[in-house]
Amino acid sequence: MYEQAFKLKKIMEEKNRISNPSKSVKVYCVTSGKGGVGKTNLSVNLGLAIQSLGKKVLLIDADLGLANIDVVLGLYPKYNLSHILSVGKTIQDIILEGPLGISILPGASGIYNLANVSYAELELFIDSFKMIADNFDIIIIDTGAGISKNVISFIQSSDETIVVTTPEPSAVTDAYAMIKISRNYCDKIHVIVNKADNYKEAEYTMDKLSKSTKKFLNIHINYLGLVLEDKVVYKANMNQTPFFINYPDSLASKCLINISRRLIYGEQSLSKSNSTLDGWFSKLVSFIKANVGVM
Repeated sequence: MYEQAFKLKKIMEEKNRISNPSKSVKVYCVTSGKGGVGKTNLSVNLGLAIQSLGKKVLLIDADLGLANIDVVLGLYPKYNLSHILSVGKTIQDIILEGPLGISILPGASGIYNLANVSYAELELFIDSFKMIADNFDIIIIDTGAGISKNVISFIQSSDETIVVTTPEPSAVTDAYAMIKISRNYCDKIHVIVNKADNYKEAEYTMDKLSKSTKKFLNIHINYLGLVLEDKVVYKANMNQTPFFINYPDSLASKCLINISRRLIYGEQSLSKSNSTLDGWFSKLVSFIKANVGVM
């Protein structure tokens, strides 16, 4: 018990380490209260839209049960984070390059095994992330849908949370539940209304969410915008190519450009500080350990 507590203490100290500081990055956690709202597809295309604005983006597939960012992108990854220890791969071996030069950390299905890594193994992981720390401006984490321990860990480790919903009443209800959880761990929560038929429908959806969160949670949520229902999204999915690449002039792509500009260049962030890539990773592991009950 003492040894495990000591390990956790050392990990938390790693979070605040100031020697050899890495480049500051902004970490966004994209999540949703339920499946079927288009969260992963949105994460991929949002990352591409931000990349097109001149930012270097790392997209992390953190849906530990149904990792499928590689499917949306038509990529075929061989490795994940677990292979750093199991077969001696480097982080460069694991990360894939996608369209527009975006980087993808694919199918991190083994990431929850990090709850059991030793301090020496954690150092190896952190050093791996330090090797690529200066390569990125933005990290986008695509989590699984719903409220689970692993999703909460990713929210805790991020600077800001983006909750994706659709106008469907059940999706809005579940989005509220996700916001209620996220507010305990995150200074700033954004909302994107996906698959909206028109602007009024999206604004009505956001108005319901905003009024509920203000009345019952006493918090402000930031409306990033909407993505209109667009038939090109289905076509692109069938071709395993992001719609932002195949249909850059589509309504959906234009919506994401607006969202990206608002996210990157809009109002000043309320989060206390940005992360570093290695700092984010050590922080993530500390929360994973805590959330799975390893003390």
